[in-house]
Amino acid sequence: MKLNRRKASSVFLILGMAFLVIGLATDNTAFTWVAIVFVLLSLMLGGRWLRLRRK
Repeated sequence: MKLNRRKASSVFLILGMAFLVIGLATDNTAFTWVAIVFVLLSLMLGGRWLRLRRK
């Protein structure tokens, strides 16, 4: 089974935003750190910012 990176990226982004809202609402830093990790995973999976650019 092959992982669809775009779908996984969007799922991680949505989860990261949800955890960020929960962390800010409850003033819990653990949720905020989890949100940061999920957003970074989203950027690594679906983002183009880590790929080399052709000139």
